[in-house]
Amino acid sequence: MQRLKQLRYRIWYKKTLKKTGKPLMVQDVLTGKTINTDSFNNEKCEIRIAFNNSVGEAKACGATTILEVYL
Repeated sequence: MQRLKQLRYRIWYKKTLKKTGKPLMVQDVLTGKTINTDSFNNEKCEIRIAFNNSVGEAKACGATTILEVYL
């Protein structure tokens, strides 16, 4: 039996942080914590991106499209 994958991360670009060099926002869905960084890497994952799928903090800062990472 295959284990169902669980949404673990939401990742979006925040234009207002471009000058900091760390404009990528990475939200850990399990803990609710969000960090800003310049890169994100995770092995053994499935990703999903869709236009107008933004929710919560990402939507509030103007993001319309976010990348979702399932583990």
